[in-house]
Amino acid sequence: MQYCPRVLNKGQGGAMTHTRKMAALLAVCWSWLTPASAAPTAPDLDYMARLVAEAVAQKRPFPDFVRINSALDMETLYGVQQRYVGARLAAGERIGGFKGGFIPQLPIGGVLFAAGLKEHVRQVRRSDFHSLLVEAEIAFEICVPVTAPLADVAAVQAVVCRLRPAIELPDAAVPDLDSLKKDLPHLARVLVPTDIATREVALGAPVAAQTVDLAAVRVRITHDGRLLGERAAGPANLALWESVRWVINEFALARGYRVEAGHIVMPGQLTGLHPGAAGHYQIDYGVLGSVEFDIVGE
Repeated sequence: MQYCPRVLNKGQGGAMTHTRKMAALLAVCWSWLTPASAAPTAPDLDYMARLVAEAVAQKRPFPDFVRINSALDMETLYGVQQRYVGARLAAGERIGGFKGGFIPQLPIGGVLFAAGLKEHVRQVRRSDFHSLLVEAEIAFEICVPVTAPLADVAAVQAVVCRLRPAIELPDAAVPDLDSLKKDLPHLARVLVPTDIATREVALGAPVAAQTVDLAAVRVRITHDGRLLGERAAGPANLALWESVRWVINEFALARGYRVEAGHIVMPGQLTGLHPGAAGHYQIDYGVLGSVEFDIVGE
């Protein structure tokens, strides 16, 4: 891998954009253009994780590793994610919980950092993001440490003490996101190394979990008074408990993370993915409360 940057720098300068340079570098590093008798070179997961970290720090689009090398499997992509998360933890950040996406069809998981979990959010600046989205979710707060897989929904309900409205504000800086929405298997694989593009979460007031019937929760999100999306009350909401179980068992515990009291689990968006346009947002969760904030322009 030490040779790859030198290959890129030689004859790859001039008018090439950073993204094209990165793509060229990765294409060279993982082109598998080795003799037939030689084993292919394994991807450099640490380097890939650094590219993700640089994209976050500089508010650039994430690299689409899957487009560059379609042979990358989920374990490799999660390996990148774990190195990216590990680097942030080594720099002093703390885990605040875990998030799932595309459950149950194409379930993937990611880590929520404590610094990104914010209460009493009143204003969000678009300029702090490359591609801001707004997603209505529910945060399930863990009240006791979970050290072994949970057997069923009843076991999940026994460890969750509070529910909170949770508006995820991810930086979905994924190239060709609109096109990828039509190819969910590709999108899921692209998002895994980015830690599912997690960034910030606007949390509403907590409510004791035992007092809330999820089947009775209706969620409506409006932008400047215009309805963007809604999730009707009904039995389908009860599936969120099973989704929380997947995040705890199949992502957090299976990937070696500690699930602690105070962590929150967010099992996925409820009303769709909405571009973070400037204006006033109100997300009404009915019996679970509401969240309001403004997104301001550049």
